[in-house]
Amino acid sequence: MHVNAVPVFVPALVPTAAPRPAAATVTAGIVEFALGATRRLSFAPTVARRLVHKAADSQVLLTDAHRVGRDRFLVAASWAPDHLLYYPGPSGAGDPTLLVESMRQAAIYLSHRFYRVPTEDVHFVLSRLSADFAPGGLPYDPGAELPVVMDISCARTTAKPGRFAMQLSVSLYIHGRWYGRADFRWAVLPQAKYDVLRRRNSPEADGTAGPPAERAGDVTGDVMGDVMGDSFVLRPAAVGRRHQRDVLLAADPRLPADTWRLRLDRSHPVHFDHDCDHVPGMVLLEAMQQAAHAAYVREFGPLARLAPRVLSSLDTEFRCFGELDRPVDIVVCEMRDAGRARAGFEVSAVQGGRSLAGARFVSAAPSWSLLSDLEAVSC
Repeated sequence: MHVNAVPVFVPALVPTAAPRPAAATVTAGIVEFALGATRRLSFAPTVARRLVHKAADSQVLLTDAHRVGRDRFLVAASWAPDHLLYYPGPSGAGDPTLLVESMRQAAIYLSHRFYRVPTEDVHFVLSRLSADFAPGGLPYDPGAELPVVMDISCARTTAKPGRFAMQLSVSLYIHGRWYGRADFRWAVLPQAKYDVLRRRNSPEADGTAGPPAERAGDVTGDVMGDVMGDSFVLRPAAVGRRHQRDVLLAADPRLPADTWRLRLDRSHPVHFDHDCDHVPGMVLLEAMQQAAHAAYVREFGPLARLAPRVLSSLDTEFRCFGELDRPVDIVVCEMRDAGRARAGFEVSAVQGGRSLAGARFVSAAPSWSLLSDLEAVSC
């Protein structure tokens, strides 16, 4: 599917979607005087799925990449309006996870294509990511794919022989306008080193093994959603999703009010696009994002409907592997240092007493003046 595009250049901050342009390729002149070159990027077709570690072509976002410096690249992506998982939330802004998944695919693709990392018998291990978004969030066009250009700089984070680890820094442009920045750290491990790391990281190795995880049932509950053992899966609207199958959180009366149980569906076409021997990092990130959304709705009540949450920034650290056959708890608490007129939540994924990952999500906080304005209008 082809995507139309326009010349790309350093723009002013414009958080709304631009009109649909007319050409099928883009002349990427992002800071042309600094890069010293102009490249032509294509937005169709997508790159080979094996180069971004995807099993389905529909899950591949990247379409092209050009090297414009020793460790600097322009990478093109196409964001479809009908993605199976990444669609607009209640605010109407585009899903910020699209940027994270685009970065993840870019890190893998650039490693294979430009840094000679083999495509077989290696594992990519994500350690940290952060992102900041333009006010108003990402754009969304229900009638067309969005032409995305990422201006990426890579830097090695280790000089150890035989080890490949890098940080990827991104500036995001859509329709020629800047929409955000992000950083992404990862390491590549050969199969033998990965196996050693997995054994050392196992719950059995550190004595934190717990009971097997419960499986999601097919029974529909009257209170919250699907029944999962003694837990009830949250409704999609509570976590900013549209479909029940995309909900990763379940409420368990045995857990504290600020804790949800992770719900894993191994047949999900996006969360488990390919086989994995641990809980995927993108699944943990999505679960923590859903928890932050649920906490926002709970914190602000009716104001959350008047001023839907739009993510301003996120900062995530992945600490150890999560086992697929053990329960994972998602714990959320309010940030005290989010800043003036900000709503922030710290979320962690915990398994058997081990912290698998932690994240901080910040968005604009709704004002009670919104409720006063609504009451004035209704009167």
